[in-house]
Amino acid sequence: MSRRGFTLTELLVATIVFLIGFVSVFALFLGGMRMRKLAEDTTRASLAASCLIDEIRIDAGEGGVPLQPRSYVGDGFAKSSEINGDVGGAGAESQLFGYKPIPGTWYRVLKCTDLEDEPNNDMTTVLKLDLLVVPFGTSDDTLTLADLDRRLDLMSELTRAERAAVSPDQIAARLVQRGIGFRFVAVVTRRPSWMPTRL
Repeated sequence: MSRRGFTLTELLVATIVFLIGFVSVFALFLGGMRMRKLAEDTTRASLAASCLIDEIRIDAGEGGVPLQPRSYVGDGFAKSSEINGDVGGAGAESQLFGYKPIPGTWYRVLKCTDLEDEPNNDMTTVLKLDLLVVPFGTSDDTLTLADLDRRLDLMSELTRAERAAVSPDQIAARLVQRGIGFRFVAVVTRRPSWMPTRL
């Protein structure tokens, strides 16, 4: 009775087959992890956007003086925007605001107008919001779009001179394009206190 072992060629073929199978399974595992992270971020961003829009709707109907839609740009709450001086200051136009009920979630109202895209109509009862939500875990107290551009190298293909001229809207668009940020457009109907409740 002769004993026959594996030849070197058979071992090499078996190793190659094993490696191909292992790499394929590992790639599927990594793809699943990426998809799970994207699903988690999408869910978190959608939940934050829904809550924020409801909070802005409640805030927009309070107060005695009608405010222009552009006063909601920034954190979405007109009173705090005016108090905090969101209109000016270094980095103010690109500042993101942390949404405390959902930790690791940042947002900014990029644009707010009436339905005819007029930002200065203070008597409008309808606000059209362009909301950016970015699920990005960080221990920092403040975060700007420029910070995200530096950390994530979003505009890597641009030269240094071109990078200096990049607007916050371009950075926001790149965040959305890469699946890091989510943009929501919402229409908020407000019932300002200056309107009569009965006709």
